[in-house]
Amino acid sequence: MSAAARGVAPGTVVWFTGLPASGKSTLAHRVRALLGRRGERAVLLDGDEVRAALVPPPGYSDAGRKRFYGTLANLAALLAAQGFHVLVPATAGRAAHRQLARRHAARFIEVYVSTPLDECRRRDPRGLYRAFRARRAPALPGLGAPYEPPVSPEVVARGGWDRRAAARIASLLRGSNETHAAARAGSAGGGGRARART
Repeated sequence: MSAAARGVAPGTVVWFTGLPASGKSTLAHRVRALLGRRGERAVLLDGDEVRAALVPPPGYSDAGRKRFYGTLANLAALLAAQGFHVLVPATAGRAAHRQLARRHAARFIEVYVSTPLDECRRRDPRGLYRAFRARRAPALPGLGAPYEPPVSPEVVARGGWDRRAAARIASLLRGSNETHAAARAGSAGGGGRARART
């Protein structure tokens, strides 16, 4: 049974996009901590962890990436429909990948973690850029594979430690819940049905 059928506000899918090592996961964890302090239910679907759990592995070809991000978008939407806020740090280098995720979710926030490529190379916590230079890894978004920055994201973060961006995301999520509650109250009072959108 969906959250709406149980009278619970549907959750929001928050997709954190940016170059590899831009700070997407760091920011998503920060937002989850803020939501936890408010007692809100949130699930973090890290793109790298989900990819590692899939059998067979989706691969890194254009077709493989398309399948993977389609699967991730579907999973996020399913969890959001159960009333969870779903935080998805995943590159999704093509705009079409993120547009698909937006279409699947009733509520969607796109967060662009804007970190310069040189800074991502310097950080490189998982050694992806070193492996790419040594030709031991497939093309990375921004290096050999396309990365299309968002045109009009709801939030722009300057790296993973951007406190203002984290607070803004938490504020948007609070607002979506309040809008849903107001719509339910209006419906119960005979004011008709309204659909909250983010």
